[in-house]
Parts: sequence; structure tokens; C-alpha cells
Amino acid sequence: MKNKLFILLLAVILSACGQQNGENGETTFKQPPDLIVISNGNEVDAVLGTYSWTYDNGDGSFTGIEADSFGPTEIVKHQSNPIKTKLGSEVVLDFGRIPNEIRVRIWDNNEVLREVEVEDNTFTTDEQGTIVYEVYATWEQGSAHYSVELNVE
Repeated sequence: MKNKLFILLLAVILSACGQQNGENGETTFKQPPDLIVISNGNEVDAVLGTYSWTYDNGDGSFTGIEADSFGPTEIVKHQSNPIKTKLGSEVVLDFGRIPNEIRVRIWDNNEVLREVEVEDNTFTTDEQGTIVYEVYATWEQGSAHYSVELNVE
């Protein structure tokens, strides 16, 4: 219980530190946005993996971050719980900030099986089982990989 409370508190603190206002009033984010995955009324936070991010420090300098992680089939183990959904269901990718590009791939045994078609931040489940999806998104400030596991019935 203490671990869960500590992780929740840490997430709240990091979220508060994750953005700042620049000199022109624009919001500058210090890390990629969170990704919430929604299907059939269920939702879960995807796990942030490898990312490359740059932000303006507001003093004429910039900070660049290159963060690496294990592959999607490993980091998805840190997901709170898999979403249960049904074959043919829509899966909505809610970033809070609309990305310039989104790509989704299915992984199994530490390798990419195939890419999934994404339209308007949404894709449709097309196979049953426990599926690990990697979501790759880009913004002006950089790019990020996320992982999410779905139980498709």
C-alpha cells in the first residue's frame, strides 16, 4: 500500500513539474504527454517508453532529453492492468495534446508482428487474445513510444 501511495504522489508531483509557461504565454511541456487508452468504456494509462524531447528553458536555452527503455513487451508489465475489450471494438488514444503523427504496431515475443491502421486517434481491434500494442507519436517537441496491453475477447 505504501508503494502505491508513493508512486501516486510521485506521479502527481511530476505532472505538476511537467509543464511551464514560456515568455509568450505558450505552454512548454518538459516531457511527452500521458496517453490514456479507452475501449468499451474501460480505460488505462499506457506505459511511456523510449522518447526524445526538447523544451525551451525560457532563458534562450533549450533542454533535450533522450530516454531509453526496454521494449514494449517488457515495459507493458508496468501497466496497472490490461483493458478487457472485444474483437472489432474501437480503441481511442487520448494524449491530451494532439500529436502530428501516430503509428500503432502489435508486438509479440520482443518483435513487431505488424502495423495497425490508425484514423483520428482511433484503431479497431482485429484479433483476439492478449495483445501488446506499441504506440509511437510525434509532436513539435519530440517523439515518444508507449506500450499498452489489451485482452481482446
